[in-house]
Amino acid sequence: MGNATFELTSVAVHLAMLKTGKVILFSGDHENIWNWTKGESSLWNPQDPSIECDPKLNRNLFCSGHCLLPDGRLFVAGGQSTFNHPLTILLSFPGILQLALKILGKNAADHDIHTFDPDTEKWQLHTQMPRARWYPTCITLPDGKALIVSGTYSHAHHAFGGFINLDYEIFDPATNTLSKPSKFINEIEMYPFLQVLPGGTLFIHSQKTTRFWNIAERKTIPNIKFETKAGGTKTYPGMGSCVMLPLEPQSNNVKILIVGGSTLLSPNKNTDALNVAEIFTANLENLANSSGWEVTPPMHKKRILCDSVLLPDETVLVTNGAEKGQADDNQIAVKEIELFESNSKTWKIIGVLERERLYHSSAVLLPDGRVVIAGSTGHNWVRAAFDPENFEHEIEVVSPPYLEGNPSRTVIDKIPPSIAYNANFKVETKDALNIQKVSLIRASSTTHNNNMDQRCVILPILDKTNDSLRLSSPQDSSWAPSGYYMLFLIDKNGVPSIGKFIKIGQS
Repeated sequence: MGNATFELTSVAVHLAMLKTGKVILFSGDHENIWNWTKGESSLWNPQDPSIECDPKLNRNLFCSGHCLLPDGRLFVAGGQSTFNHPLTILLSFPGILQLALKILGKNAADHDIHTFDPDTEKWQLHTQMPRARWYPTCITLPDGKALIVSGTYSHAHHAFGGFINLDYEIFDPATNTLSKPSKFINEIEMYPFLQVLPGGTLFIHSQKTTRFWNIAERKTIPNIKFETKAGGTKTYPGMGSCVMLPLEPQSNNVKILIVGGSTLLSPNKNTDALNVAEIFTANLENLANSSGWEVTPPMHKKRILCDSVLLPDETVLVTNGAEKGQADDNQIAVKEIELFESNSKTWKIIGVLERERLYHSSAVLLPDGRVVIAGSTGHNWVRAAFDPENFEHEIEVVSPPYLEGNPSRTVIDKIPPSIAYNANFKVETKDALNIQKVSLIRASSTTHNNNMDQRCVILPILDKTNDSLRLSSPQDSSWAPSGYYMLFLIDKNGVPSIGKFIKIGQS
């Protein structure tokens, strides 16, 4: 049986799972992707796919970065630059167009800060960043604020090298204000991978190099650097994808998985993708003593431009991508969907996509345990941008192996709406004695195969009765940054319940 498919107005270059159970997807105007004053967004409800809703978006947030805030809003930094259409190139290159637009109050969207509120289902423009960001990465910090790093601040000059925004800024959701820019790190490219490690350190991976940043002190940790072993870049423009593997209670080691990537640091359209993933094991007590990167056994398919999705049973679903090339120009679509079993480090093909999902594809986990897979602008971005027919409006929904055969699923009868850190709480279910594991998975957002919201925390089961479980919540916000998570109960057959949203941390 094929995957369920649905056609929407917007192209899911950007995709996020919201606390309401709906999915938001957005990009620029698919008929005029160059227009920085107009974007498109659609809300999709897995519970009622027949309802169409396209929240108005007055700005083109294409190629922005984003993360989910503690209150459930989607935070979006940056967007489309002026330097994209032949008519604007000559004026953009010396900065004349940018200056004129600034005077007129119509800056390109690459200076924008937006949020999307899932309660009102409306976009809001908050402020302008002093320096543009196009292809930045955002992540929610333990204090609930959003960190913005990287991106190019001069798209017009980017083809000539450099011009990466080396500062960081922090958005405070309590006041909707932005900090002044401060120095981040010197060596970073567009869309780097970031992960908040338990204990309060930020993992940073760009191209082939891993570094660390002290979140509390806001500075790089000196003299600690690791490099991936398989060679080539793991990030833009030959990007794979990155997830932190499930966090076990009280563990002193954390594992981060990077899937695929390119065999060269500067790939071209003929460069082979990698057919392996790598796992970094971080020693939380002493990062310098971390065991570094380890290459996994080969995947069935080599791929760049791929997405990795954490599943409730602690496996990772890998989808989308191409066998050769780079972001803007690639070939040989990979339609096979693979599953990574982290304990045995084995790979298995579990399905095939209905459509080719190449550059600008996306994927996120749904509360019912399925995965929505969307987006794609085809093999060649220049051709696609001038021919909107190449933009993929159809999304598809994939059922992982644990849903094969339509199994009986545990029903969660009652769950608290929110829980504090390091606290005990009760979940009511008539199947309590049959539960072997509880996983807490953060709602996530993704673009350009960059999903820094993903996080899975395994919760200790303290005791069981016939109709309830007593659980222990994450110990602090470095283990689970504040926000909305899906709680899944996994039965003895490995089948997850339908996830229920629960707020972790801040009220």
